[in-house]
Amino acid sequence: MRLGLASTFPPFRGGIAQFNAAAVRALREHGHAVETVTWSRQYPDFLFPGTTQWEPEKGRGDVEMPALLDSLSPASWSRTGRHLAERCDVVVLPFWHAALAPALTGVAKSAKKHGVKQVWALMHNATSHDGKRMDRILAQRFLRQVDGVITLSHPVSEALSEWSPVTLFHPLYDHLPRGPRKDEARRQLGLGRDDVVHLFFGLIRPYKGLSVLLEAMNDLPANHKLVVAGECYGPWEPYAELIRQRGLESRVLVHNEFIDDDLVPIYFSAADTAVLPYTQASQSGVTAMALHHEVRVVASDVGDLATTVVPELTGRLVAPGDVQALAEAMVQPWNAQPADVKGAFEQVKKRLSWSAWASLLTQQVGSAFSEAR
Repeated sequence: MRLGLASTFPPFRGGIAQFNAAAVRALREHGHAVETVTWSRQYPDFLFPGTTQWEPEKGRGDVEMPALLDSLSPASWSRTGRHLAERCDVVVLPFWHAALAPALTGVAKSAKKHGVKQVWALMHNATSHDGKRMDRILAQRFLRQVDGVITLSHPVSEALSEWSPVTLFHPLYDHLPRGPRKDEARRQLGLGRDDVVHLFFGLIRPYKGLSVLLEAMNDLPANHKLVVAGECYGPWEPYAELIRQRGLESRVLVHNEFIDDDLVPIYFSAADTAVLPYTQASQSGVTAMALHHEVRVVASDVGDLATTVVPELTGRLVAPGDVQALAEAMVQPWNAQPADVKGAFEQVKKRLSWSAWASLLTQQVGSAFSEAR
């Protein structure tokens, strides 16, 4: 099958870019021809809350595919659709933020106008995180232009039930190397061998519940340390003030910056647990990283996070926003046998592999494409 993806790819930074790159690798390994197109301009600067949209020391000159798509240029939307129609039978358009929905809508219209048989939406979210009414309207306008909808979690499918979506899953990231030994990773991060280390990883947004985690840390013994690794999208000062108020300065190590792929394995190798105290979520790329590195997660029971957690083996779930329950889950010893833990991680990795995901995607898209011919 000839597939086309117009979306963000490295050296644009972030989880969506990494997801798309891994998806393309898996689809090509399954024997499909995949044409990729990326942005010449993704988010306008006034809409981007971070410091840069690029990976460290990278920029537009490092893009290795056609960068035809400009989020603010309707002419580019038309060109992108025509480009894909000339090379593809089916186009897949990942959606994760409503600011990009007009461009995706334009690409879908143009691709179908120029002969593409099927256009599918791959919905990471039903609308933007913390989406407003206009975000929902933009997402719905996009969905009205596609022939099928794929999601990565049941909550997103439920929110988009009127579009009869197909629910897949978020595969585990496996492109990162394994990190150094635990004691070496901790030495590099300034942590002690006997510390109990919890990791909060990824972009910091209000819905990810870092304030809940900081309150939970206040209830834990002094040998429990928290590493916060990721760039804050919004003001950091409220978190800094909470750390000061609770006297956690010596127990919370803050790396308020984007973490390059080369450094990610160090953080996970140093950790005893990855903590995801999210107040809401659909699925999580951080969980995918933790499972790849065989680090247990302590997570809120929201979205589809439960599908990756084998209780007491790969992690624990707590009610969102419950500081006491989170603290208890973080401090409670893990008593399972190492062989059982290893087996549970191996089963999850197999079930949530990129190969399994690519097979399900192409079965669904291929079946619809055959019917449309």
